[in-house]
Amino acid sequence: MTVIKNKLVIIDGNAIIHRAYHALPPLTTKEGTIVNAVYGFASILLKVLQELKPTHLVATFDLAGSTFRDDVYKEYKATRVKADQELYDQIPLVHELVRAFDIPIFEVPSFEADDVIGTLAKKTNDTTDVIIVTGDMDALQLVDEKTSVFTLKKGITDTLTYTAKEVKDRYGLTPEQIVDYKALKGDPSDNIPGVKGIGEKGATELLQMFGSLKKVLDAATGGDERIAVGMRKKLCDGVNDARMSETLARIRTDVPLQFSLRDAAMATTDWKKVAAMFARFEFTSLIKRLPREALPGMSEEKTKKWKGAKTAVTVVRTKSDIDALLRRAHTAPVIGMQLLPDGADRITAGISAAILCVDHDGFIVPFDRCDKTQKDAIINLLQTDTIVGHDVKQLFLRTADVAGAKLFDVMVASYLLDPGSRAHDAATVIVKRLGIQLDAGQREGLFGADYEHAARELIAITSLYPDLKNELEKTGVLALFLDIEMPLVPVLARMEKHGVKIDTKALASLSKKLAERIEKITKRIHTLAGESFNIASSTQLREILYTKLKLPTFSVKKGKTGLSTAAMELEKLHTLHPIIPLIEEYRELAKLQNTYVDALPALINKTTGRIHTTFNQTVAATGRLSSSDPNLQNIPMRTELGHEIRHAFIAEKGTILVTCDYSQIELRIAAHLAHDEKMIAAFAAGQDIHAATAAAIHHVPVSEVTKEMRHVAKTINFGILFGMGAFGMAARTGLSQYEAKEFIDRYFAAFTGIKRYMDDTIAFAKKHGFVETLFGRRRYIPELKASNLQLRNAGERMAINHPVQGTEADIIKKAMIEIDEKIRREWPDDAKMLLQVHDELVFEVTEKRAKEIAPRLQEIMQDVVRLDVPIDVSVGIGKNWGEAK
Repeated sequence: MTVIKNKLVIIDGNAIIHRAYHALPPLTTKEGTIVNAVYGFASILLKVLQELKPTHLVATFDLAGSTFRDDVYKEYKATRVKADQELYDQIPLVHELVRAFDIPIFEVPSFEADDVIGTLAKKTNDTTDVIIVTGDMDALQLVDEKTSVFTLKKGITDTLTYTAKEVKDRYGLTPEQIVDYKALKGDPSDNIPGVKGIGEKGATELLQMFGSLKKVLDAATGGDERIAVGMRKKLCDGVNDARMSETLARIRTDVPLQFSLRDAAMATTDWKKVAAMFARFEFTSLIKRLPREALPGMSEEKTKKWKGAKTAVTVVRTKSDIDALLRRAHTAPVIGMQLLPDGADRITAGISAAILCVDHDGFIVPFDRCDKTQKDAIINLLQTDTIVGHDVKQLFLRTADVAGAKLFDVMVASYLLDPGSRAHDAATVIVKRLGIQLDAGQREGLFGADYEHAARELIAITSLYPDLKNELEKTGVLALFLDIEMPLVPVLARMEKHGVKIDTKALASLSKKLAERIEKITKRIHTLAGESFNIASSTQLREILYTKLKLPTFSVKKGKTGLSTAAMELEKLHTLHPIIPLIEEYRELAKLQNTYVDALPALINKTTGRIHTTFNQTVAATGRLSSSDPNLQNIPMRTELGHEIRHAFIAEKGTILVTCDYSQIELRIAAHLAHDEKMIAAFAAGQDIHAATAAAIHHVPVSEVTKEMRHVAKTINFGILFGMGAFGMAARTGLSQYEAKEFIDRYFAAFTGIKRYMDDTIAFAKKHGFVETLFGRRRYIPELKASNLQLRNAGERMAINHPVQGTEADIIKKAMIEIDEKIRREWPDDAKMLLQVHDELVFEVTEKRAKEIAPRLQEIMQDVVRLDVPIDVSVGIGKNWGEAK
């Protein structure tokens, strides 16, 4: 008879909360409640339920107060930095979440959650498998034939299950030896001393040789010559510390608690309660991961708004029915539209079917049932009718070069109303706005497109039009939506479809040169380290920097795995050892080689022979465009290597590249917004703004400004817009913090308008909860309500920066729209807009007309908006992007 084993999953609550809090950026609700740890915990819990499928489930947490370990060693965990208050504030919310899932919670005074976990695992019978979910490697000592550890490797999604084999593979030790291992080497994160002078390598070798801590200590005190003399002395001197450390490190399995397996049996979860909690915390993306019964239906009000709940989807097959549908569509106030591709390539695919929503009814029109006139008529709807859809840019990738007259993209509308969120996909918007989940469908059909699901999704999306339009108007962003964001959609589609040509030979040559540079730097790093090691391994790098080279660590952040080797932490050590600048250079070169030099050729479209980046309109909260596959924004702007990568972006035969770059646009916008007379006068006079700033700060004529004075002034000019303080300025200029503060004070004394603008903007944001650009683009800043000072300071920086950076985004978008119209009307065969990167636009223009068209492009960009200061655009022409730059 086969015995079906139970599966008990034990969640280490505090460990998961800490991992989630530190793995995720600050996430706040619109009311300002920080919920990143709650979100991470909920996400991990859903992953556990889906992947581990427990029959029984419990959660454990630490209680406030001392434990028996504090009685054993008063300095236990004494070196731990107190966690942020924002983390502590979320623990009760996580408790509430666990209770919503109806999961029993175990907490025992004087014991840590680890001890509760160990006891619960031991109390289960032989017919039960135990899986411990944690981010803490201490639990590995509990692994045996029926107990495994499901741990988080990185972030909250990368997981690994440890059995005895995985423990042995990683540490070279058995689970039973993990306690002895910590007793010998200590554990800095818990301030467990271990034996002074014995590290990971020594502890491992001793245990592999003798088997246990007791046998190691017996051998050392007995003079066993297999242990080196120096090591024996360390062990003999540290016997008491080793034994105490073993007590501290060992997880107890005898905690007094009452536990019956049936008390942990998985109950029928009230998914509606869970969904309500997710909605309260604005976890829209997590709601989509819940079972359908979490959202079984809609309110009567929402049902009235979305009449597609029970509407049949009609497949229109005959030509007469297609004609009738088109006539009906032209009389409808709005039409929902989606064009499904007939291939996997988003650039070259045609149309397999049109999905239309007319008067709340869904229709599927297979294109193989349409004649040419009908196909043209469907596409022509884009130019004559109000079209509603989600990510409507895809409509223009599917069609010929048509203009969009009256577009309403629900994805972009959602983004403008909630720019701080990155979840604007159709399913998320539908869940958030309608409170429903659509059936995923069978995902059958051509290239995985489930036509009926697409139709029902479109019905839901189209039903959102009136409410979203009203909300856009109510919040003051409807004009921005209609005048900038919607006209930009077909412009971006045309840019993506045209793409840009890449010189693969130049990249291959650059790759070879990079590989040689990386090899030389690697050798120099290994020489300075005194040994070869994997520079890309944070574990090995940590050992070299902090243990072997003994670099100072007082300012370096410490994580659960030890001292950090992140770029920001190494920057603090930049001047303390020559190995640090080399590591930074190695990382930069390796990143560029992997991300661009070696990756770009693989992105070339086999049909077009060009690269087609994707411009993302709904990602950056400031309104800036981003790009992906490839991400052009991250190519270094002012380095030699970045310049070489740009040389690989080339013009087609018979054409030339023209670049138009806004010069110091953010400073000009800041001068306008702040009405700063001194800065406005400097720009109006055509002065070098950084030299003018230096002159104002130092009270000297511009002619007496030195190179060093200008450098400091430039740092202040750009840094002030991002809320840079004295510490940041000192790090970037080499000044002391005192000197940096003095310069900033002088700057504000000279440019009083800038100081007033910053103070007024922060005050406005605190009062209204948002800031906005010249064109009304809002950014909501709940961080200003946070109790954590760092978060509030970050909120103030966002408030200062958004009106400037967001206005720049609006200006360049307006320029793109006007230029696209000009190209289509006057230069359709002579110019194409290819790329938008930061403050720059890149064009491909026929050689014969480049000198004529370039100044016209410059003129449009300069005149697209009138500020209190002149707008300057620099123009470059060349056979490649680097040359034109």
